[in-house]
Amino acid sequence: MEPEITIRPLDTSDWAAFRDIRLKALESEPGVFASSYEREVGREESAWRELVSGDDKHQVFGLWDGSKLIGITAVFTHRDDPSGATAILAMSFIEPDYRGRGLSRLLYQARLDWVRTRPQFKRVVVGHRESNETSRRANQAFGFQYVGREPHTWPDGVIEDEVIYELLIPR
Repeated sequence: MEPEITIRPLDTSDWAAFRDIRLKALESEPGVFASSYEREVGREESAWRELVSGDDKHQVFGLWDGSKLIGITAVFTHRDDPSGATAILAMSFIEPDYRGRGLSRLLYQARLDWVRTRPQFKRVVVGHRESNETSRRANQAFGFQYVGREPHTWPDGVIEDEVIYELLIPR
């Protein structure tokens, strides 16, 4: 029997597995994340542990095939909203061998469920590189609405618009 693919919040005991897959994502796909391999490879263990130790302001999730971490995703309080009412989705990565199976829906559902249980959030935003059609399709499946675009220099050095969407959270 094959292991079931599940998603759950990560905790400090998952820090090394998270670090490994996060660095793999940044190294293998330098043009789709807000950070870079070079910026994160030197992080101390304590910083990795802090990142995965969710609180009411952020949570990192792991996608698991049995005991193997095959994907990650996160939600943070948006630093550009001083009210703290906006959550931002980030860090989504699924191992290439697991893509094309509709697993990104688990990433979205886990993050949106988490946001909906925190009354401070009134909206969720997500952005992607204009050419990232996979990301666009995934957010559209969850009802995100286009709100704008802005030029962005990605970690791979390419300048391409970041396309931004929002989802309002009814309260």
